[in-house]
Amino acid sequence: MLPSSKTNYVAVEMNFLSDMMQRYTLQIRVDEDWYLERYPDVVEGIAEGKVKSAADHYARFGFFEHRMPYPIHVDESFYLSQYEDVSTAVQRRTFSSGQAHFEEVGYREGRIPYPNFRLAVRELQAA
Repeated sequence: MLPSSKTNYVAVEMNFLSDMMQRYTLQIRVDEDWYLERYPDVVEGIAEGKVKSAADHYARFGFFEHRMPYPIHVDESFYLSQYEDVSTAVQRRTFSSGQAHFEEVGYREGRIPYPNFRLAVRELQAA
């Protein structure tokens, strides 16, 4: 870790951060079929033995690459009222809808698709 002398931030090596976050990223629900269809490079990674599955890819890389783990429905009214720039872009037909914006860029930008949004977690299997 490298502390900054100018801010309260600390630089952390990516592999270290990924390893520390896996306890949490492994809990996020991943729609395997949807993820593999949306991200064909992951299919290649599995075929090459670089990752075990879509869920493995998401936990190790996809979360940090701001990939969506499953389809996320946008509440259009909420989304457009929260993000004036998106509303304007939809009016100008830069994006066909708030949903289209969210899927193309909004998720990666950290925008919230509906009130109290949280990524869904996997159902834990009984031991």
